[in-house]
Amino acid sequence: MLPLRGCEFEQQEISDIREIIKNQRLIVFFQPVISVSRKMVSGLEGLIRGINPHTNQTISPIRLFDAALKEGLTLELDRVCRDKVIEAFSYIYHQNKEKLLFINVDASILDKVEGSNYLIHQVETYKINPRNIVIEINETKVQDNTALKRFADTYRQFGFMVALDDVGTGFSNMDRILLVKPNIIKIDISLVRNIQNDYYKQGVFKSLVNLSNKIGAIVIAEGVETEEEAIQILRLGGHMIQGYFFGKPQGVYNGSHIFINNRIEPLTERFNEYMHNKIREERKREKQLNMIVNSSIKELVTVSCEKFDNKLLQIIWANKIIECAYILDEYGIQLSNTIRICDKNEVKENLIFYSAKMGTDHSMEKYYYPLISASLKKYVTEPYVSLATGNLCITISKVFTNVDNKKYILCMDFNNTSDSALELMKDITTSDMGIGISNKSITEINQIIDKMNEEIIKDSLTNTFNRRYLEERLLVDLFNSSDKKQPISIILVDIDHFKKVNDNYGHLAGDYVLKEFVKIAKYNIRSGLDWIARYGGEEFLIVLLNSDENIAYTVAEKVRKAIENAEFQYNEDTIRITASLGTYTIDSKRMTCEQLIDHADRNLYRAKNSGRNKTIGLENWL
Repeated sequence: MLPLRGCEFEQQEISDIREIIKNQRLIVFFQPVISVSRKMVSGLEGLIRGINPHTNQTISPIRLFDAALKEGLTLELDRVCRDKVIEAFSYIYHQNKEKLLFINVDASILDKVEGSNYLIHQVETYKINPRNIVIEINETKVQDNTALKRFADTYRQFGFMVALDDVGTGFSNMDRILLVKPNIIKIDISLVRNIQNDYYKQGVFKSLVNLSNKIGAIVIAEGVETEEEAIQILRLGGHMIQGYFFGKPQGVYNGSHIFINNRIEPLTERFNEYMHNKIREERKREKQLNMIVNSSIKELVTVSCEKFDNKLLQIIWANKIIECAYILDEYGIQLSNTIRICDKNEVKENLIFYSAKMGTDHSMEKYYYPLISASLKKYVTEPYVSLATGNLCITISKVFTNVDNKKYILCMDFNNTSDSALELMKDITTSDMGIGISNKSITEINQIIDKMNEEIIKDSLTNTFNRRYLEERLLVDLFNSSDKKQPISIILVDIDHFKKVNDNYGHLAGDYVLKEFVKIAKYNIRSGLDWIARYGGEEFLIVLLNSDENIAYTVAEKVRKAIENAEFQYNEDTIRITASLGTYTIDSKRMTCEQLIDHADRNLYRAKNSGRNKTIGLENWL
């Protein structure tokens, strides 16, 4: 019966799409677009949700437009959505005339809207300057490049800005960037997710930034959810950031508060700290590699050409950080073999990746011709894929003269893969999870699997659940509470001024405080029934099953007072903190995880804005 009910619900939505359009049963949300360099919210993206006429539940835009497509009403829905967004923005605009509005235009109807001037009339109706409007076009849905170019050119003449959305995913075509010459390029979430751990994503993102800079476009990274992702985006040259890290989409009741974002300043400080440490680490590594190259040169200058191979082998065994080494003459011809330690890294031996042999011509390589053409003594390449090993590496090349008074070039490749990734792989392959599994009993194997599963859902620092577990478990709890007709409450907790703990006592002290906070929170909730997860940074989410708003407020106050009264002893320091808490309870009505957390987050926001060290729930702010 469940599939049938699902089909009936889908048909109901399709049959009601005309009513939704006619009566504009739509809700507008805005999500901030942040310029970190300017330390401000530069604009808002307008987003739409539909309202089911029968249940008052929200309908996602994907389902809305699917229903409209089946009824041939895509153009009508697109226009009414834009009208609702522009109308909502107009109240904000007349108080903030330097802010941008990002609106979506369905790319499948570009040929229909191109000459209608309907969008112009919408903007003029609400007395908004077109220069404040950014038209977002999802370029993966574009079917006619000619219509796309005409549309972009036409609306740019009116003063609008044009953005290509979801660049870097699906059937994304780079030639469209050159064709349209957009003012803004929005990088898709798939390229942003965990970019700090993926060198290849970083390379693609950096290339898009370089291309954008050359054509005078701004890059916005979408879907940024963590501080680590945001820092990498800034490091790679991204101009603006959008995503849950700075704020979820929200309805705007007071136009001013959406332009206040308390995560911008801490991010700039963390980014500056990150770059300072990064530069220091790179200088340290550069010094280390230069010492290796210079000491190698000192040994090579003492021997004749015939003994280069033996000397290189000795050097590599003494410095196993070297991936491979070889020597060229002044014309770029390889005089030695390529010397490497084969088991140092995985070597991809095939028709592309293999070690160059003696006599190979390297005169076209990036580590040779810049060195010779500019008469340099030493050259360091950008990271590239080594044809000798297939690994990501840098090459340092340096000119030297040996005992025969002949000029040669020493080339050394150093692996450029993330150290943390290498250490992680080493830890896995040397642990019980990676070796000897065939000799273990079923019970032992199950224990290993349990341990692996636990590590996947646990926050490594605080040993509580992580964001991944939260998103999966809360969805199940919401369904169960609705099915059993039981209330469910959540508490969103933010440690007040936590940055001061890190600044005054150090990050290790901050880590200690977070772990102690979790212990206090767990002590004040029901073991085995309620649960807590790290929501991000110094924010935690507590879930109370079968608990109404009075219970939620009572538990939140117990946690708050316990934190306020606690003294954390770290080394010789006594650290005291407070926390702000926002609670929210749902009883009979259905609600998504995002909506539930958003309600609690609003109450948390009010708690912080009213002086911090407070608990705010529905009852005590109405």
